Amino acid sequence: MLKMWRKKFLKNGKQLFIHETPGEKGTIIGVHGLTGHHMQLGHYQKAFEKQFRMITYDLRGRGKSSEADPSTCIDQHVDDLVELIDLLKVERPILMGYSMGAYICLKAASRLENVGAVILLDGAAETDEGQKELILPSLVRLKTPYSTRLDYITQTRKAYEKLGIRWSEHMNRIVNYEIEKQGDHWEHKSNSKLIEKDFMSFFDYNVEQYAPSITAPVLLVQATGHMVGRRPLFYDFQFYKLEQLINTIETIKTKANHLTLVFNKQVELEWRMLDFLNRHFSLIDHESTYCQNR
Repeated sequence: MLKMWRKKFLKNGKQLFIHETPGEKGTIIGVHGLTGHHMQLGHYQKAFEKQFRMITYDLRGRGKSSEADPSTCIDQHVDDLVELIDLLKVERPILMGYSMGAYICLKAASRLENVGAVILLDGAAETDEGQKELILPSLVRLKTPYSTRLDYITQTRKAYEKLGIRWSEHMNRIVNYEIEKQGDHWEHKSNSKLIEKDFMSFFDYNVEQYAPSITAPVLLVQATGHMVGRRPLFYDFQFYKLEQLINTIETIKTKANHLTLVFNKQVELEWRMLDFLNRHFSLIDHESTYCQNR
């Protein structure tokens, strides 16, 4: 299978680093979570590549994309996504967002007229103070200096394994990609203060402004597994408005927690997601410009 890594420059001169795998039935644009990068959706990209073209990318402020703006927030990432879709000339995108990526994809879908489908992976829910208690302490690793690359990998592995994540070569690649050497130490590529700004913009997000305009088929995947603190990241009731406001929504609940949903391979869930896409997005629907203007 041909895989492609490349950069796309936005009108403001900033660049997005993208990873593309081919497929014939349509194009999925995958948007990762708060502290992640394009590899975070790697298991799903691998599962879909024989059928659906899939493009994942590093949000600004992550990985190999340009730095985030000082005023970074969900809205700015939505602007980037909408422009990226235009630059890639994807005529009927399938938007797939995980965690923060789900918020980005839902709002982008409300702005676009030609969305083929939307997949929300445990995100775009209403928020509460519990998310702050779970997420903000985890940002410490973004501001901590590490003496060696191995030191960062070892500490990150210990933290992830406590949350049920199975370590693998895939996980090793993910954590290696997100760090870099700075002088005599190693540190995360992302600016913790800007990441925190992105996170706090979750709490200004009003699903009632965006969900009613969504007419494309929507698949919501809710991770019910517990995180630290013996709770899921989002409770059932936090998805209630989303489910009430979108007439086309289907919901799947999984026992995975918010992190194992993407970091552990989810074979059954992959099958159900492909079933959803194949029911709603046929070969006839895929864009004619797949191999052009890329």
